[in-house]
Amino acid sequence: MQNIRYFDHAATTAIENRVLNEMMPYLTENFGNASSMYGIGKNNKEAINLARKRVADVLKCSTNEIYFTSGGTESDNLIIKGIAIANRRRGNHIITTQIEHPAVLNTCHFLEKYMGFRVTYLKVDDKGRIYLKDLERAINRQTILISIMFANNEIGTIQDMEAIGRIAKRYGVYFHTDAVQAVGNLDIDVKKLGISALSMSAHKFYGPKGMGACYISEHVNFARIQDGGHQERDKRSGTENVAGIVGLRKSNTNCTRRITRI
Repeated sequence: MQNIRYFDHAATTAIENRVLNEMMPYLTENFGNASSMYGIGKNNKEAINLARKRVADVLKCSTNEIYFTSGGTESDNLIIKGIAIANRRRGNHIITTQIEHPAVLNTCHFLEKYMGFRVTYLKVDDKGRIYLKDLERAINRQTILISIMFANNEIGTIQDMEAIGRIAKRYGVYFHTDAVQAVGNLDIDVKKLGISALSMSAHKFYGPKGMGACYISEHVNFARIQDGGHQERDKRSGTENVAGIVGLRKSNTNCTRRITRI
């Protein structure tokens, strides 16, 4: 392979050797379906439960508030559409920003085009930060969700999450954040910040591609958007990617240690 200097870690990171080594047994001899009732399936279910606990520890939440997905895009879709569908009778208004990732923007466009939702796209200042007064003015009786990125994937701007969380709480609105660029780089306490739901992706912090997770507070009313089996407590069906989940667990744990040293 040609010797290169790689600087685009906001796009993706290489999987760490210790992460890959942790995953390998689950791609070979530990191949059981985690939903099975026999030994090799139950062992893999235990591996998933351990991963769920470690991710919960990183975000400082409960294990029953963590759901595994295929990445940041699916997490954004699951959260935004799931909250919108479940709370439609309560309201049909969502607030986001003009500089969100396409996973958020296009999900909002879908809800506008096909499901009759109204979306406010907040402007930002020259540094990419929202105007908190604009956010507060945009909230009305029909507002059910605020979705604002934690750290921007293009310019690196970090929003004032605690202030946004306070506003959301004051008006009784759910607060989702796409934290794909933040998890693994910043210490995050979802309870302290007032975050109702959060999206993350393993390949941004030296984990495998095609693996993600989301935090959804136990107080959030949301509906599943993918029908099938009963995996992830009936909220995200599909045979579990055990190797990917184990890889996310290992990479996420490693990042936590790096943050601690800083």
